[in-house]
Amino acid sequence: MQKTKVEIRWSSSCPAASMAVIHPGGDWSMEPLSRHRVFSTGDVAAGEQFACRIWERNRTSIKEGSYGLRWNHLAGDRVTFSYIQHDCVVDLRAQGPLSDRFRFFLHDFGAMEHLTLRNPSVSNSDNVVVHSPGMDLRANLGPARFLLVSLDGHFVRSAMEQRFRRLSPYRDWLDVLPKSPALQSLRAFTCRMVAALDAPEPALLDAASAREHAERELLGLFTECLAEVAPGSVGRNESIGFLRVRRAEEWIDANLGEAIGVEEMAAAVGVGVRSLQMSFRQSRGYSPQEFLLRRRLEVARQMLTRARDGTTVTGIATTLGFFELGRFAQRYKRCFGETPSTTLARSIDL
Repeated sequence: MQKTKVEIRWSSSCPAASMAVIHPGGDWSMEPLSRHRVFSTGDVAAGEQFACRIWERNRTSIKEGSYGLRWNHLAGDRVTFSYIQHDCVVDLRAQGPLSDRFRFFLHDFGAMEHLTLRNPSVSNSDNVVVHSPGMDLRANLGPARFLLVSLDGHFVRSAMEQRFRRLSPYRDWLDVLPKSPALQSLRAFTCRMVAALDAPEPALLDAASAREHAERELLGLFTECLAEVAPGSVGRNESIGFLRVRRAEEWIDANLGEAIGVEEMAAAVGVGVRSLQMSFRQSRGYSPQEFLLRRRLEVARQMLTRARDGTTVTGIATTLGFFELGRFAQRYKRCFGETPSTTLARSIDL
């Protein structure tokens, strides 16, 4: 296969580390994960050594400019976020195949050229590139600011196996995610999740259940994007019928407190993800994920109406997996005509 030539012109200007940023499709107004700065250096050897520990073993060679690296980092069991600010032009080569993580890049500024066995690709503020486990990588990185999101390989593969019976190796077909509503949702949700993690009083960090729910939703959005570019099909998306939809609803009701996604719903009733989604839309007029959201809102209302002194809206919301309290309040008011704090206050006054 003949490789396509990719030409990138780097700017020699270097943005200040404290500069405010706005991410396309998101709501960042200041530096993401600023409360989680773990590394800063102007020495290329120190930067290379740090990246070997926290990312992949690599070799870095300066091609233009003065080296500077600042790294904000927050690691989870299945999802890790790194906000990286890089000041000069380097050639970066991973030492061996990439480890068992799926990674995608969301840029605020600058670009990165990814040279793999497939055609070269470029991540920038308009483009999202994915690294898959086992691929070989060489990259040209210039002055840039970007969020690097890493997901556990088993976590992603298990979700994809619920959608596809057979898939060729990811490194053979996965690189650039095309623009789509699914990608726009992934961008926006990622930004909101990072903002919640970096809040002065991060409810998402304080409540393990809320973080699990958020990670599960992020996985669902990511696999929707992968499914759009996955090669081939796995047969017909036949309707599973009303009875199985009802069984799925009963299973969801029994597992509302768990971090579940559409993959677990489908597995519970023994069908494929797309069949479940299509059948919900045919028989209910909405998706299984929408049913899950509605039921969690209904349970939140039940808990608020039975509340006693000491109960908080935040506690109830995070128990049910809502980590964005403002969005929870908006959805609650849209559904029930009043804010959750109003419901709580009335219950405590009784």
